[in-house]
Amino acid sequence: MPDRPDNQPIDPLSRHPPAQRLVSEQDVEDADDTLFAHPPRVVRRWVCGCGRDYPCADVLFARLVKATAEAEQ
Repeated sequence: MPDRPDNQPIDPLSRHPPAQRLVSEQDVEDADDTLFAHPPRVVRRWVCGCGRDYPCADVLFARLVKATAEAEQ
C-alpha cells in the first residue's frame, strides 16, 4: 500500500525551505572584533566585613562622627 503515509520515507529537511541566517558575515566579523577589543580583566576591590563594598554606609557614618569629634577638640 504505497498510498499510506507511514510506509513512505520522509525527509524532514525536504519539507521546510532552507532557513535564513540570522546574522551576516559582517556581523560575525564585527563580533570577533568586539570580543578581541573587550577581553575580561581582573578587578580588585575591597569588601567590608559586613560583605558590602568598602566603605559601607556604616563606615562612612563612623568616619563622619570621628572627624566631627576631632574637629570639636
